[in-house]
Amino acid sequence: MVEYGKFLPILRLFSMNIRRVIQLSLVHVGVSLTVVPITGTLNRIMIADMEMPAVLVGMLVALPYLLSPLQVFVGNWTDRHPVWGLHRSPWILAGGILATFGSYLAAHAAYLLDEHFWPGLLASAAIFTLWGVGVNVASVSYLSLASELTENERKSWRTATVGTMWTAMILSTIVASIVLSRALAIDASVAGVYTAFGAVWLVATALILVGSAGIEGAAEPARAVRSTADNPVAALRRLSGNATAKRFFAYLLLVLIGIRAQDVLLEPFAADALDLSVSATTRLEAIWGVGVFITLLGGLALIYRFGKRANANAGAVVAIVAFAGIIAAGALHNAPFFYAAVFLLGLGSGLMTVSNLSFMLDMTIPQSVGLYMGAWGVANFLAQSLGTIGGALFRDVAYLLTGDAVLGYMTVFGIEIVGLVVSILLFRTISIEQFQHEAEVELVDVLALAGD
Repeated sequence: MVEYGKFLPILRLFSMNIRRVIQLSLVHVGVSLTVVPITGTLNRIMIADMEMPAVLVGMLVALPYLLSPLQVFVGNWTDRHPVWGLHRSPWILAGGILATFGSYLAAHAAYLLDEHFWPGLLASAAIFTLWGVGVNVASVSYLSLASELTENERKSWRTATVGTMWTAMILSTIVASIVLSRALAIDASVAGVYTAFGAVWLVATALILVGSAGIEGAAEPARAVRSTADNPVAALRRLSGNATAKRFFAYLLLVLIGIRAQDVLLEPFAADALDLSVSATTRLEAIWGVGVFITLLGGLALIYRFGKRANANAGAVVAIVAFAGIIAAGALHNAPFFYAAVFLLGLGSGLMTVSNLSFMLDMTIPQSVGLYMGAWGVANFLAQSLGTIGGALFRDVAYLLTGDAVLGYMTVFGIEIVGLVVSILLFRTISIEQFQHEAEVELVDVLALAGD
C-alpha cells in the first residue's frame, strides 16, 4: 500500500514554490507597469507634442538608470541586515511603493515643465528620481529573492521562474498599453492623461502589496551573514579582477543598449515619420509586447533544446532585422510595414530576454547573491541610461545639422544594429563555469579584505 503521507512535505514545498513564483511575478508586473505610461505615452507627448528636446526627455527618463549603483549597495546591505528577520520583502515593498508614486506624479511634472520651465525642471528631476530609487530598490530585492528561491532547484526550475515572471510582465504590458490607448482615444486632454496615469498607479500598487505579503520566510540562522564584505566598494574592487565578470558586464551593456536605446524614441518617431496619433503610438507597446510574449513562451522550449546562448544570439539577429525594417518603414512612410517591424522587434526581444535573464541568475555564487545581482543590475540600468541619453542626443544633433528629425531617429536605430552585432561576438567568450571558478577564488580575497 502506498504511503501518501511521506509525499506531503514534497507537495507542500512544491505548492509553496508555486505561490512564491506567482507573488514574484505580481511584484515584477507591478514595478514594470510604472514604466509603461512613461516610455509609452509621456515620452511621445513631451517630444512630439510639447516639442521638448529629446535629450532633455531622455535625461529625465534615464535618471532612474543613473541611480543604478544603488542596487549594489542595497543588494549588499540586504545580504547582511535583515529587517524584522527578512532580507528582501521589506525592500521590495518600500521600493515598489516609491516607484508607483513616482510614475503617477511624472505626468504632472511634465505638464508643469511645459508651462513653467525652471519649477517644472526641478519638480521633474525630483519625481523621476523618486521613481528611479523605487525601481532600483525593488528590482535588486525581488531578483535576489528569485535567485535564492531557485538556487537549490534544478536549472529548469530557475528558467521556468524567470520565464513566468517575464511572461506575466509582458502580458500586463500588452493589456496596459491597450487600455491606455483606448482611454487616450476617448480623452487625450491633460485631465485624461492624469486619469490614465492614476489608473496605472492604483493597479500597480495593489499588485505590489499582494505580491510582497508573506513571500519571504524568516532569515535562516545559517545564512544570517550573506555578504562577501562589509564594504561593497571593496567587494566591487575585487570583483573587477574577475575577467569573466567584466566581459559579462560589457556584454550586458552592449545587448541592452542595442535593444532598448529606442525606448523613448520609437513613439515620437512614429509621430514624426508616420503622423500617428498619441493613441496609436501608445498601442505600439502592445504590438511589441505580443511579439515578446510569443517568443517568451517558445523561447523556454528552445532553451531546453538549444541552450541559452544560442537562443540569445538568435534573438539578437531577429532584432537586427527588425531595426532595419523600422528604418525602411520610416524612409517609405509605410505605417503597416512599421507595425510589422515593431512586432518583429518584440519577437527578437523575447528570444533574448528569457535566456539572458536566466543566464544572469546563473552568474552568481550562493554567498553573495545580492552583490552580484546588484552588479548585473548596474549593467542593466547603466546600459539603458547610456542608450536613452545617447540616443536622444544623436537624434537632436542630427536634427540640428540636417533639419530632419526622422534622420536622427534612423541614426540611433543604426547604432543599435552595430551594438547587437558586437554583443553576439562578445557573448562567445563568456563561460558560466569559468565565472563561478574565478568568483570563488576572488571570494577568499574579499573576505580577507572585510576582516582587515
